[in-house]
Amino acid sequence: MKNYCLLVFIMILASCGHAGKDKLFEQGVSSELARYMKGLLQQVRYELTFTIPDNPDEEIPGEAMVSFNLRRTGQKPLLIDFNVPDDYLKEVAVNGEAVMAEHENGHIIIPRRHLKKGGNTVYLKYRTGELSLNRNPDFMYTLLVPDRASTAFPCFDQPDIKARFLLTLNLPGEYEAMSNSPVASDTIIGGTRTLVFSEGEPISTYLFAFTAGRFQKIETEIGGISMEMLHREPSKEIVERNTDAIFSLHYNAIRWMDKYTGIEYPFSKFGFALIPSFQYGGMEHPGAIFYRASSLLLEESPGMNEKLSRASLIAHETSHIWFGDLVTMKWFDDVWLKEVFAGYMADKIVNPDF
Repeated sequence: MKNYCLLVFIMILASCGHAGKDKLFEQGVSSELARYMKGLLQQVRYELTFTIPDNPDEEIPGEAMVSFNLRRTGQKPLLIDFNVPDDYLKEVAVNGEAVMAEHENGHIIIPRRHLKKGGNTVYLKYRTGELSLNRNPDFMYTLLVPDRASTAFPCFDQPDIKARFLLTLNLPGEYEAMSNSPVASDTIIGGTRTLVFSEGEPISTYLFAFTAGRFQKIETEIGGISMEMLHREPSKEIVERNTDAIFSLHYNAIRWMDKYTGIEYPFSKFGFALIPSFQYGGMEHPGAIFYRASSLLLEESPGMNEKLSRASLIAHETSHIWFGDLVTMKWFDDVWLKEVFAGYMADKIVNPDF
């Protein structure tokens, strides 16, 4: 009887420990995991490299150097979200030492014995996941909202862990590209174009973005604000008819938000890409807003409702730079808050002209 009771006691302890692990390690980012990781990490930074072939059926190799400060040491492991098949993960090294890391339920599990309090780096080599990479014959773009960054690359995929990104894209020589921050260097060697984007301001993983492909680029400056636009519209007439209005609407929205909030545009660049068949009207990535091309490139003699719709969309996405990008919800159950603010600001911005 004594031995039986001891055995039952051990089994209960084991089951409790396993249940605790299951809750922390379950598929996706649970509220428990989000709180745990937020309390653990500071000063997160990603150095990401993607090599994008011209053929959309070929794999995209990826590399990441993830650096961060650990607030404390302990017994629990570090979890890096990477929601892809297990064989996509090729190599892991922690603080310069190769390690055998488990990959379970969409998480790379780094044992704490490989980490230290303060600064750490984790190097990862992998095949890029494509669930949120929208690939077409001669262009592609990311769409990582709400929590799909981890389906593309290893990261801490929760909005309250903001990080700085340093992005390198290896592309076919004729490709153009856009990301959240300005291009720091641009080289072409042997038909491969390598774009290195400068390190930007801290953003949530769902706001990280890039697009690459056979785009046309238009750059302008209005009132001291530099802007760039990528598009794939083959008709020069349609582009010329709409370009001035598109840039002017963005400029007016930026200046209105500057004045209303008392906070000047808070990111290092302003750009947007007009993408055919984009899933939404727009998506507010800082420095690289993505729009459905047909929402901004209007046909000849558009009606008042079409002009209002375009102006409202531009004002809405520009407002998100402040309400959503600069000030971000802790978790996606509060997504309504940033959307209500952006909608309200958009109405105020367009009201004088409509």
